[in-house]
Amino acid sequence: MANLKEIEGKVIRAAEEALFRQHYVSSIDVLIGMGYLQPIHVQDWKNGKIPYLEKVIPANLHKISHAMKCFRKWADQKDLKPSETVYLAKTKGPKRPLQFSKSGHPQIELAYRTHYISPLLSERKQERLKETFNQSPDLIVYVIVKDSQCSHCKKDLMKGYLLFMEGEQPLCLECAELGDLVFLPSGDPMLTRRTKRYSEKLAIVVKFSHSRKRYERQGILIQEAALRKAQSNIKNSLSKNA
Repeated sequence: MANLKEIEGKVIRAAEEALFRQHYVSSIDVLIGMGYLQPIHVQDWKNGKIPYLEKVIPANLHKISHAMKCFRKWADQKDLKPSETVYLAKTKGPKRPLQFSKSGHPQIELAYRTHYISPLLSERKQERLKETFNQSPDLIVYVIVKDSQCSHCKKDLMKGYLLFMEGEQPLCLECAELGDLVFLPSGDPMLTRRTKRYSEKLAIVVKFSHSRKRYERQGILIQEAALRKAQSNIKNSLSKNA
């Protein structure tokens, strides 16, 4: 009993912190806050490398189930607004739903993917959050930290190259149908925002930091025409304001 009370306390602390920080809270926020999940495992799951999220939670199903029940009870007591969210794998082909639980039971899956939104937000902001939750996920491309090989064309991929992971299979950018994109490094938020607005295809570039034990954003891959258009528009805007 004491152990279950301890779990409930961890759930409430993690949920309160996430709600304060972002005005909504999800089961993933709670599990990460409790130390039951690592962000790197969540990223691998979203990229299709892990079949279901419970597989990488270092706790038995009884404890996980109790934590989720405590989370829902807390959300009800807070009068938070539930929002069913779609979780899709970040794969280059047709988007497929991600699985949270080992069983895949519809009610368990629904409980996991429901977000809870603060009622203090305006209706407009709540709707914007819901739209954000259900946006199609961006593709992720990795900066290689050790030599690899494309599983399709067998091209050698050296450290520092870019690759795309299709499930467990590494692909070069050409085989991932991303070879026509150009790299825009992080550091210019205005240019990044405008370029993303004009590009019909893009991917987020990340690199794993061993010191911080997480993937860190390096920039984006974007269509060259979109980049040129964004640069031209910013230059014209600056000229008019000069």
